[in-house]
Amino acid sequence: MKYKEAFDQLYKDVKFDRNLYKKILSNNIDFITKNDEYKNLFGGQLIGCYLVKYTYIDMNNFFNNVLNIDNERVEKAVDSISTINKSFKISSDSVNLTCYYIAHRFLTNKDLKEKDRIQYAEEILTYFNYRTLVVICSNYFIYPISESQALTLFEKLSNKYLIKKLKNWNEYCKYRSTEYIKSKYLSLLLKLNDDEELANAINDLFIRTKDTLKNIYKDFIDMQENDDIIKNKKNVITDVEGKEVIVDKLNTPESYYIYLEGMLSDKNNFIKDTYMDVTVNIIKNLSFNQLKELLDNMYEYMYKDKDSYNKITILYKEILINAILYLQKNEYSLHKKSNILTVMNFLVGNLLYARGTDLEINEIKDKSHKLIIDVYKKTINKKLSDKVLNNLKNGLYVYIVLRAIVES
Repeated sequence: MKYKEAFDQLYKDVKFDRNLYKKILSNNIDFITKNDEYKNLFGGQLIGCYLVKYTYIDMNNFFNNVLNIDNERVEKAVDSISTINKSFKISSDSVNLTCYYIAHRFLTNKDLKEKDRIQYAEEILTYFNYRTLVVICSNYFIYPISESQALTLFEKLSNKYLIKKLKNWNEYCKYRSTEYIKSKYLSLLLKLNDDEELANAINDLFIRTKDTLKNIYKDFIDMQENDDIIKNKKNVITDVEGKEVIVDKLNTPESYYIYLEGMLSDKNNFIKDTYMDVTVNIIKNLSFNQLKELLDNMYEYMYKDKDSYNKITILYKEILINAILYLQKNEYSLHKKSNILTVMNFLVGNLLYARGTDLEINEIKDKSHKLIIDVYKKTINKKLSDKVLNNLKNGLYVYIVLRAIVES
């Protein structure tokens, strides 16, 4: 059986639409922010000093959370393919093959706008690149080096390395995806009719990152032999925050979420009067004290236990995904010269006046509604009127977006 035939059967019940794209986006965010090691890797330019590893759990999360299928079924489908050499580990890998198949289905979905087809395909290939980076990094740097060693290594890299020209490894992975869609392999992704060439196509994307890390590792070995290590503990990890009012160049939900999550460990950094003033100025029927009470209670609730933490952070992540994708959908770009009130008023128009026509924003409102009720019940045992509750969930949406896209 050929690859496309096998995967057409395997994924016959999957809809390759915007909802699937959102699941992929959510999974990508979860993957690159699952702990501090991953956040520092993908949020900065250093390599080799973080303990990262692609695990069986990561693979199961990908298949279960994104495609609602178990790994065993995917492996069985891969085994049924007679036109791909199973000794070629990279091109016969179940995750790699699935990423390429999803990209193909997005690119050939006539129900999607052309720009969405490309954007959705790039996102699944970005997951391919995230995974590749982690796998290769853990292969070369089995035992993480010190941060000072990684800093010295980075500063000694020549400008031929792409990472020297980009802000962080997250941008690197996205750049690889964008360029790949423009490459000679686009024709193959569209047709998916040449399994022999497919192996070359998968290997090409994989090897670009593998060769990058292989060469960096060679430079590290040379550096070790020369004992050329910077002794100071200068920190060059970028917290994916720019120097501008609007976080510059970080126009993806993943980047904004990394920035937001970095604040959540410090209540005084996350809850600030300036942002609350702007929020209540936008949501006219919400008072400053009401918003302050909400944010205090949400923060207390978040750190009650792991389940509560997950509920809060998942909602914040979904708010950001909704907001950034809505801006992208309407060709509204964020950059350093953006007027923040103009941006927020544009978003609030959809937030307040969707009136049931925007399923996604109404799903966010419903989740916020239920969670805020639970938060107030379990923190201060307080019941809220429908009017107050409605204002609070609108205020929460605005505040979270503000904190994510505007630098402190």
